[in-house]
Amino acid sequence: MDKIWIIPPKVRHYGTVNYRGLLTLYRREMRRGFKIWGITLVAPAIRALLFACIFNLIIGDSNNLVLNLSYIQFLLPGLITIAILERSFESSSFSMVYDKTQGVFGDVSMAPLTPGELIIAYSAASVTGGLIVGIVVWFVLLPIGGQLPEEPLALIFFTTMGALNVGLLSQIVGLFTTKWDHLVGVQTFLFMPLVFLSGAFFSFDKLPSSIQPFARGNPIFYIVDGVRYGVTGYCDSDPLTGGVIILFCFIILLALTSLLFSRGFHLYR
Repeated sequence: MDKIWIIPPKVRHYGTVNYRGLLTLYRREMRRGFKIWGITLVAPAIRALLFACIFNLIIGDSNNLVLNLSYIQFLLPGLITIAILERSFESSSFSMVYDKTQGVFGDVSMAPLTPGELIIAYSAASVTGGLIVGIVVWFVLLPIGGQLPEEPLALIFFTTMGALNVGLLSQIVGLFTTKWDHLVGVQTFLFMPLVFLSGAFFSFDKLPSSIQPFARGNPIFYIVDGVRYGVTGYCDSDPLTGGVIILFCFIILLALTSLLFSRGFHLYR
């Protein structure tokens, strides 16, 4: 009788970082998001174009300047930022909740990926998706008043860090929420009000002085203002101060996201 040799499976060594697993999850998230490109790319571009056209028709002929800019020049960086942040928020949170409702999020979390690698993959997908949408929206808005950036380095910093912060926030929301109703509620009643009250459509100088300190407590204001500075060279606040605040928010969000992932918070619910 022939002997049957059983060869034990070879132990795989990933090294310090599981680059293959990280890249696989990143590709999965990118393909999932842009598989429905009509929603992720075309819809934000059309919405931004409609906003720009409507506001330009209403206010465009006035001689009022905002931060020494025509209103359309002031508005367009805000529209681009909104598109970037919306896509960054939807990327991870919607993906996590979908996986939870389908009962497969536990499989993702049980892959040979550390909490840090999971965070990097989800965050990279959020940032990449947000920046792609932002570039598309900027390109669409060029014919009606868009311009080349005056401060390219500042623009890269604020768009990237803004998308990264919102991407981390979306992971926190995705871990906490277990139903679509909860996610839509957070997006509708918390995230979107912060975005629309961030100075994308108006200068904070127009607000009463008693309200300005509270309005400037909105972290998204510094993202919008920083992007506007990168595009036009004008801003409501000091760009350096805004950059420090954004970095501080990044540290807090990263620490909280790492804590939740490492403890397995709501991974299997």
